[in-house]
Amino acid sequence: MPFIGVIADEKSENFIRRQIVEKLKLRESSVLFIKEKSIENIKNIKFETIVIARKFKNMEMLKKILVNTNYLVVNTDRIKSIEMFKEYNLKIYTFGFNSKAFVTASSVSEDGVLICVGKEIEKIGGGIVEPQEIKINTDEEAESVMAVACILLIYGISI
Repeated sequence: MPFIGVIADEKSENFIRRQIVEKLKLRESSVLFIKEKSIENIKNIKFETIVIARKFKNMEMLKKILVNTNYLVVNTDRIKSIEMFKEYNLKIYTFGFNSKAFVTASSVSEDGVLICVGKEIEKIGGGIVEPQEIKINTDEEAESVMAVACILLIYGISI
């Protein structure tokens, strides 16, 4: 069973967890939210994927966790430089309003978010997600929607 670690603000946590658990058909205990206060307690867990959706102060401890991680999903609006993660043997995917991100929001409205997959995404287990636009009907914040979209796409789940 893969463990997915998520660093997100409290407002986004429930949406992200619900979507990951439901769409990836995982147990809720497979999705762990990483907090500044509790990171020391989870330093020995091998995460398949870590999602960084907000700034995180304890980067040194986070780097210790990344040593055993396979995939990293990063909000480039919150973490400006992903260069610090290049030293790890990770597959890195990005999301955010930054046009260089793998997943961006090309349009945000009251009834949803138009997600733009701007670069090919290699799916876990093989295959490629081609660049495309995907309409997601939701009233959730665009950043949370982009995070979930990026995760689901790398796991090969249609959104």
